[in-house]
Amino acid sequence: MEAKKRFKLYKSGKLWCCAAVAFGVLAFGTVNGQADDTTPAATTSQVATTNSQLVDVTGTSDTTGNANTNSSSNPTMVSAGGASSNASTATTANTSSTTVNVRSLVTAPVTTSAVTTAAYAATNNNLSTADTLDISAYQPNISEATFQQYRNQGINNVVVKLSESTGWMNAYAQQQVSRAQAAGITVSAYHFVRFTTAAQAQAEAQLFARMAKGVGLGNDTLMIADVESVPQTRYAGIVNNLNVFFQTLSSLGFNNHGVYTGLAYDRQYNVSSTVGKARTWVAMYYLDYTANVARSNYVRSLGYGAWQYTDRWGGSIDASIDFGMFANYAGHQSTSAANLDNFNINAGNNTLNVAGWFADNNNEGKNNRYVILLDQDNGNREITRQQVSAVSRTDVANVYQDIYGSSTSGFNTNFALTGSLANAIAAGHRIKVLIRYTSSNDGNSDYNDHTFDGVVLNKNVASLDSMTASQSGIHVTGWHAANQSINRQYHYVILYDATTKSEIARQRVNSSLRNDVEQVNADVYNSANSGFSADFQMNNALRTAIQNGDAIQVISRYTNDVNGNDSAVDYWFTPHSYKQNQAYLDDFSINNNQLRVTGWHAADQSIAEPNQWVILIDSQTGKEVARTKATTISRADVQTAYPNILNANNSGFTASFDIANTPGLLAAISAGHSLRVVARYSDDSQNGEGHRGDYWFNAQSFQSNNGYLDSLRVNNNGSVQASGWHASNQSAGRPYHYAILYDATAGCELSRVRVANTVQRSDVQKAYPNVYNSLNSGFNVNFTSSSAIRQAINSGHSFQVIDRYSASQDGNSNYVDFWSPTRRL
Repeated sequence: MEAKKRFKLYKSGKLWCCAAVAFGVLAFGTVNGQADDTTPAATTSQVATTNSQLVDVTGTSDTTGNANTNSSSNPTMVSAGGASSNASTATTANTSSTTVNVRSLVTAPVTTSAVTTAAYAATNNNLSTADTLDISAYQPNISEATFQQYRNQGINNVVVKLSESTGWMNAYAQQQVSRAQAAGITVSAYHFVRFTTAAQAQAEAQLFARMAKGVGLGNDTLMIADVESVPQTRYAGIVNNLNVFFQTLSSLGFNNHGVYTGLAYDRQYNVSSTVGKARTWVAMYYLDYTANVARSNYVRSLGYGAWQYTDRWGGSIDASIDFGMFANYAGHQSTSAANLDNFNINAGNNTLNVAGWFADNNNEGKNNRYVILLDQDNGNREITRQQVSAVSRTDVANVYQDIYGSSTSGFNTNFALTGSLANAIAAGHRIKVLIRYTSSNDGNSDYNDHTFDGVVLNKNVASLDSMTASQSGIHVTGWHAANQSINRQYHYVILYDATTKSEIARQRVNSSLRNDVEQVNADVYNSANSGFSADFQMNNALRTAIQNGDAIQVISRYTNDVNGNDSAVDYWFTPHSYKQNQAYLDDFSINNNQLRVTGWHAADQSIAEPNQWVILIDSQTGKEVARTKATTISRADVQTAYPNILNANNSGFTASFDIANTPGLLAAISAGHSLRVVARYSDDSQNGEGHRGDYWFNAQSFQSNNGYLDSLRVNNNGSVQASGWHASNQSAGRPYHYAILYDATAGCELSRVRVANTVQRSDVQKAYPNVYNSLNSGFNVNFTSSSAIRQAINSGHSFQVIDRYSASQDGNSNYVDFWSPTRRL
């Protein structure tokens, strides 16, 4: 009874087998069947015979004690598990000796009772012989017109699969039930069993009952347990658990029970004993559709209440012949139905709206109606009641034509949110709605009730519209609407450190008008006045939380405690951590013997640590060489790029270091070491220590060393004139400037001159603006003539000029050189 397929020979691992074999005498055997299948199996060969007869292929002894034997002439054999044997199939009718599994025919005449259906009485086989169909989610879109056609063909009963195990539910059950009923067909229901314990049996029965109620089936509905040979049901205690299943259904108001099963399975496990064979619907399928009367007589003679004989009625629907099970026990069309359409708070006038419908044949003569509210968590004590007028419900009448008063079964009323009702809502109690029809004016006698399941009115919705932090503190705005805010007149907004799990601060607020919230949440109490706004000043707890990057959380609370501590209904918003940290170095260069550092540093922590510092670290030694308090610059471009970082619009910085007067920096540059810039926010305005947040930039190198020999010539007096320039960052800290004439051929120094008067070179500064002292990098020197110089010139030697910056006065140590290309004089 699970899935629908065109050729159904097994479901859930159990074969329903079909066969016909020639016999000299009429004999019948058992073939297992089911109401729905999963995957089609290979069909069994149909044997041509002179008389269509049934064969027991289950491998079991019959009720008369005749043992089953194997055929020596290879008849068709199908195992109980569903696999065909290796025996070949006889394909022709003959009179040769053939031994088959024969079950003696019960030849006693069967008297047709008054409940025998027209289908059962049919003498020829055609697709209209059925009077009962079963359907599931595999037939989702059967229209009312189609059901009417079925009714015209003699279909009196439809069995709808509602559920399976503890989780599967037929999503189409409501329309299937209502459409079949609208066509005048009696509806029963079935549940596919998979329980293996008593607890599971209870859970499956509860699901089955909920589904039946949900689709409007009355308590007299025939509720059928579909028990098939699947792995979960093949155990000796299945009958005990099936009894638990039915007992649970009875406790839920459904006392009309039936079983669907296969014949072989029932003989093995006796599940029909739980309800009696007259209430058991048995499945046996045949490929040969002739002689239905004889077959029906046989199945009926076994005492079963209905026979499912095919899965191909109308093409692909399971069809059955009723022997009285459905005619006698299927119950009437629904005699009672109800639905709670609305049970919500109306925020517009702060009332509780209760609307729905209740139609019941027992309501006749009871013309007064009451809607009564019960506190389920307070012993079902009555909270309040209102007498109501009938509301026209043509939609209900269209579906439940046969239930008394269905056309005027509606009710709709509002309850003021005061007194016991307000207390129950505030306490989070389950509130039951009871609709009562009564002939008494006070509603306390001669009544018929329908009680709906209890509902907790605890909707709790909110939104944090903004959370803005600054050096002065945090400003928050938003809204919070909660049904249980009723009777809780104080509204608090709390700032909470979710990392340390400690409160930072709280404020009692006056709720503000929020019509937009009411439009979206019209079913939440006081949603029109749900807005809030609060400012939290920067205190030590808030400052520490921001400095540590803790997650800060906003809590909106309704309470009846003036201090905001007890009996609270809270909404906890998503925590937010203030630890974003972004930066960029725009300029890191040397100009006019000053190391200039500019850029921006945007960090959430800046609101708690407002002082900007720039620190220089020698990358090679790892030591700090300088620091200075930076000047803060407005940066609208950073604010645009990083709008969510606090104080981004004031993230710019500029700082300058005098290289000559900063010994550590001078030493690092002189050594050619790279430097790292650290941009820091600190709460210490004097030294940049205390609580701080840093951004470390990549190391920057200061090893630029460039020069050029503009001219090298011999003067008339035999001296050598040399001019050019030499710009080097490493000249910092090396105040002694020398020009050296070098014999590149002989590999020896010929002369040196201390450059006393440097030459300003604005062209070099323009080309190398970031090189230390590039403006004063020029030289123009004269090397006095000497025998060594004259000899080198006369010998055609090559010359180089070495321009040197040195820390030693004689120029022989701690220096940086630039060697010009070789030239001849």
